[in-house]
Amino acid sequence: MALVPALDKPEAVGQKRRPFETSPGSARNSREDTVANHKSAEKRNRQRPKRRARNLLHLSTMRTFMKRLRTALGKGDVEAAKETLPKAIHAVAKAASKGVIHRNTASRYFSRMTVAVAKAEKAA
Repeated sequence: MALVPALDKPEAVGQKRRPFETSPGSARNSREDTVANHKSAEKRNRQRPKRRARNLLHLSTMRTFMKRLRTALGKGDVEAAKETLPKAIHAVAKAASKGVIHRNTASRYFSRMTVAVAKAEKAA
């Protein structure tokens, strides 16, 4: 028997646990395990995975084309970079128009990609 009570127990410090309080790792705090209480919430739960998959498609496509452009610039292949730039800009614009990224973020990407290609073209 320990002479000092355990301080991690609510009873040890004079606190009482609320009747519906749950531990941090329990299922009540998990978003996936909650049950919808309204028809609109059920519909949102059906739509959420579809919307997420669609958003990830646009995001992944955008990142792929930006990576191809960076790879071409890294290798010093200016022609490939010039060919990839319009495709990357189109992918970024598409993601911005769908609301996957903010339009100012898209504008920043356009600027940085264009400047990088122009700098590589000037250097070559």
